[in-house]
Amino acid sequence: MTENPLFKGISQSSLNAMFDCFKPEFRNFKKGDTILVYSQTLQYLCILISGKAHLYCMDSDGEYTLLEHYGQNDVFGEVFAIPNAALGYAVEADSDCRVMFTRFSCICGRCQNACQHHTQLTQNLFELSAKKAQTLSVRINMISKKTLRRKLCAYFEYMQEKRGSDSFEIETSLSQLAGYLCADRSSMMRELKNMCDEGLINRDGRKIKLINLH
Repeated sequence: MTENPLFKGISQSSLNAMFDCFKPEFRNFKKGDTILVYSQTLQYLCILISGKAHLYCMDSDGEYTLLEHYGQNDVFGEVFAIPNAALGYAVEADSDCRVMFTRFSCICGRCQNACQHHTQLTQNLFELSAKKAQTLSVRINMISKKTLRRKLCAYFEYMQEKRGSDSFEIETSLSQLAGYLCADRSSMMRELKNMCDEGLINRDGRKIKLINLH
């Protein structure tokens, strides 16, 4: 657990003491289960201990938008959501998952036990919030592109930088990728084929190799 960015700089012994104070809950979920429906108040801070999941929002017209993908050690909860009563946020399991739930009031409220590293934990939370904002900016940049090809190129460049390689595997299903890019799946598949035919990329399922993207 100490490798999680939320607990950066906190020793295992201090972490054990904080867990005694916070009393987090560990819950198991099956693929397709709803892990958390975001409240309008700050209720939970969650850590994905194992498995994969995604965050989506639904507007008042019932339009579904995929926002984020989560893997092991990723952190989510109401603190990272955009406060808009017209949007409903929920996290859904993409595989069997184990999740740690901690009440937000335990983290940001006064600690009765005066845990030594409570301040460090709060600082880590602010840093995570800043990184979430950066990730949101990256996605806004992707979906603001005027053509589907430019959206795909922006996503591939992001994955290239994230993985440090011209070869990588798309982290989600292709249907989810289309949703993430606010694109029609059939149109996206045609564009991927065109990019392969033009020698810009090689694709084998979700595996992508960049050849001459620019």
